[in-house]
Amino acid sequence: MARTFEITIDPDGFVPPSSAHADRGVVQNRSYLGFDDTRVESMYSKAVQMPAAYSGGTLKADILYAAASATSGNFNFEVLVEAITAADAVDTDSASSFDTANDGVQTVPGTAGYLGLLTITLSNKDSVAVGDMLRIQLRRDATDGTNDTATGDARVYSVTIYEEV
Repeated sequence: MARTFEITIDPDGFVPPSSAHADRGVVQNRSYLGFDDTRVESMYSKAVQMPAAYSGGTLKADILYAAASATSGNFNFEVLVEAITAADAVDTDSASSFDTANDGVQTVPGTAGYLGLLTITLSNKDSVAVGDMLRIQLRRDATDGTNDTATGDARVYSVTIYEEV
């Protein structure tokens, strides 16, 4: 499969909600977002414009992460997409319009600090089109005791959004 474009968002490309947000951290001069293991925490990407290369195909999100301390168990991440067209009736001063969550679960690497890559297909993508203002909400559903069983923080180093055709 080929990628038509990539949008990579590093930890500085995310802004926190007023509460229940991931912490920012640095380890070995690498910035990360630290998602706690006891509550649902989220972060919002800064807005970008959907590139002209987007053909309406399958969108995916690659989450590059490591476990701060866990050597077993699963992380459960969710990615929500918000796409606003210039003519949409969305008051950006007072409202958000995220689509339903896209969910992904993956077993943590067997050694704390080792990288893992979780790919989530964004089938709920808010009717995104070329030129739309695009944001994502990234969250760890640490309260899902069935799918999120790893202890300690999940450190997210980057999220890459891309189309696969």
